[in-house]
Amino acid sequence: MSSTERGFTLIELMVSVAIMALVALLSWQVLSTLIRARDLTRSHLQDLESLQRCLQLLDADALQVVKRPITDEFGGPLPAWMGEMDSQGRQDLEITRAGWLNPMGDTRSELVRVRYQVRSGDLHRLSWEQLDRAPGAKPVDIVVLQGVSHWQLRYLDSAGQWQQVWPEPADAQKDVTQQPLPLALEVQFDSYSLGHMRRLYMLPVGMDIGS
Repeated sequence: MSSTERGFTLIELMVSVAIMALVALLSWQVLSTLIRARDLTRSHLQDLESLQRCLQLLDADALQVVKRPITDEFGGPLPAWMGEMDSQGRQDLEITRAGWLNPMGDTRSELVRVRYQVRSGDLHRLSWEQLDRAPGAKPVDIVVLQGVSHWQLRYLDSAGQWQQVWPEPADAQKDVTQQPLPLALEVQFDSYSLGHMRRLYMLPVGMDIGS
């Protein structure tokens, strides 16, 4: 063995370990950043998909509204379009719409009654398979969008004025078959993940279906 051969000194080993530790730390930070970016992107895409599905439902419901009043569980009349506001300013919307697909050819109407309401920060869509409700009838209740606040609805009347309830007080005294639909619907809400949203629908006024 040559007398010039020697091993690593302790200092050289410590420097090597320190360099490898630094490289490992930097690699982990880069990897962690990439994972967070991937998760944020995935979450944002999921939020966008949920919003798209929600708006597609709103679009279909609002643009296929029909002037078809119903009867409630107690046999009382309900107008085709109901925009209600409670004492705390919370707004619900309930309408009759057409275009309910029937791919199985079931014996039922192609009309459906739907209601939108915000509960505990989530936007719910309730739907009744039978327009005129039997006692104890329960709707199908689905959450169409999570993380919703400041849900606001407005309805355009024939005088070009925006109303927060519908029917208007004067029309509410009429028979439900004589109560008009609004000319337009404005929907505004805030999404915790996507910010402020506004949707404006010009409605098919006067479309009347009897069953």
